[in-house]
Amino acid sequence: MRIAVKELFALSAPMAITQFVTIGSIFLCMAMLASLGHDVLAASALIYSGRISIIIIGASILFSLSILIGHAFGENEYTRIGNYYQQGLTLAILISIPLMLLFWHIDSILRLAGQPENLIGIVKEFFHANIWNVLPFLFAMCNQQLCYGTRKQRIDLIANMLGAGLVLVLAYGMIFGHFGFPKMGVAGLAYAMSISAWFYFLFTFTVIYKSEYFKRFDLFRYRVHQSWGDLFQMFKVGWPICMQIGGEMLSLFVTAAMFGWLGTSALAAYQVVNQYLFLIIVPLFALAQATGVLVGQSYGAKNYKQIKEFGYVAIIFTTAMTFLVAFIFIAFPTLLAKFYLDINNPANAKTVHFIIILFAIVSFSQILDGIRNVITGALRGLFDTKYPMYVGLGGIWFVGIPLGYVLAFNFHFGPAGIVAGGAVGMFIGAAALMRRWQQKSIGCV
Repeated sequence: MRIAVKELFALSAPMAITQFVTIGSIFLCMAMLASLGHDVLAASALIYSGRISIIIIGASILFSLSILIGHAFGENEYTRIGNYYQQGLTLAILISIPLMLLFWHIDSILRLAGQPENLIGIVKEFFHANIWNVLPFLFAMCNQQLCYGTRKQRIDLIANMLGAGLVLVLAYGMIFGHFGFPKMGVAGLAYAMSISAWFYFLFTFTVIYKSEYFKRFDLFRYRVHQSWGDLFQMFKVGWPICMQIGGEMLSLFVTAAMFGWLGTSALAAYQVVNQYLFLIIVPLFALAQATGVLVGQSYGAKNYKQIKEFGYVAIIFTTAMTFLVAFIFIAFPTLLAKFYLDINNPANAKTVHFIIILFAIVSFSQILDGIRNVITGALRGLFDTKYPMYVGLGGIWFVGIPLGYVLAFNFHFGPAGIVAGGAVGMFIGAAALMRRWQQKSIGCV
């Protein structure tokens, strides 16, 4: 067990720090946008949920790279690592085309979703500028997954920390018109994110290309047409991950749309709570991915005892972490809200009231979501990807969203009803996945 704890934290700590730095920089950038006015704060909820839904849905099949590379790494099949990497880059190019089309037509999507016209214009301005972010983001995802699967996560950590500093400086300059940049508002943030993504990809590519460590994987000898079997394996492992993550990300956009139907105060409150929630969920997602990589490596090496240990260590850590977060959300909601808006301004009173209620409910649901995500990561390491997909999508789309809608609009619970419905879906999903992990890990002794 001690070895499992040491290896899990050695891999997950840099990954978690990386994700925390990335989301932390976005958090600060969104705070910059919030200073542009109440409408921009409300629109930023649609910007954030819409962008992450579209781009993560497209990129999610690439999450299979770290699992497959980790498995090949555990079996010492180094040439296959190069095969997977090249197939990943090829997929990134193909995936980027439909994603950029969705970015360009985001205004039509928002109108179909019934969003206010004054917010649609703000969101459209961001997405049209952020279209240059799509391809480098997908290329960067391939490099990140390669680093995770080969236990060179520190490269990703360094690149992300440098990129986070770059995006903050550029965002500040481009949003407000400092450092010689023109004042571009929301478009300034979009351009800053695009430049940062290109920096990350070029930095990590250069390190990988120059490093002696990566030469054994034969990454740069073109052979895409010779490894269709590895591409098929990527789809076999990756499509359930894509469907699950895609469905979950799309639910964020639908949830934001429902908050939009309740008015700008509710939507602004949702944006504030969601930003804090992602500060926690994304690092835990990194822990889930690290668990999947290590379980996959152990599975490839046929070290079955360690598989069970990795899973339970990850679950215990996640539970402790999320309980601490729950305490903070319940004890200090107005202090957290203060970072985004003036809580003493009577015009913000309704938004602050919603924020307090949402933090109370989300404090419970984020515990369940953290456990659900880390178990999903462990099961993916065993190539068990379909069951978590069915459970994840079922809990959200057949329980969480319908129940949230009924509670919010039919029973008039408003914003509290939406997140309460989601919490019930999370509970069902976490319970089902815990049972699945117990069944799967019985033989891993």
